[in-house]
Amino acid sequence: MHPLAWLLSVIWLFATVVVAVVRGLRGAREGRAHLAAQRIKSPTIYLFSAYLLVAALVTPKSPGESTSPLLWLAFAIPLANGLAAVSSVGQTQPKGLTRAGLALLHGGAVLAAAACILAFVSPRFVPVWLGGPGAP
Repeated sequence: MHPLAWLLSVIWLFATVVVAVVRGLRGAREGRAHLAAQRIKSPTIYLFSAYLLVAALVTPKSPGESTSPLLWLAFAIPLANGLAAVSSVGQTQPKGLTRAGLALLHGGAVLAAAACILAFVSPRFVPVWLGGPGAP
């Protein structure tokens, strides 16, 4: 993966963690921590992650893979969901731009994590535009 892609992905992930911690602490101080706990307890994300985990275990590794990227995504997605849930309690009713910015931040964090995972465990399958095989 290109060094710039690595840098942007790491910065994006770091920014997501910082925003989640700051907003989560504010929400906890204002008594909304229980809302984050309710969102984290929702089973949908864990069912999807379990599906990814099973798929990772039954799918044979391709040449050039150290492990299946699905295995790591099965752990990264609930973590990203937890950060989004904690971040969501920072305000009771965020305005449109804040809401859109948080959606972009947390959705982008999933993509940044996926890019990092792919570069680590399956560098052969990194797209050319991200600096994969065949990139100039």
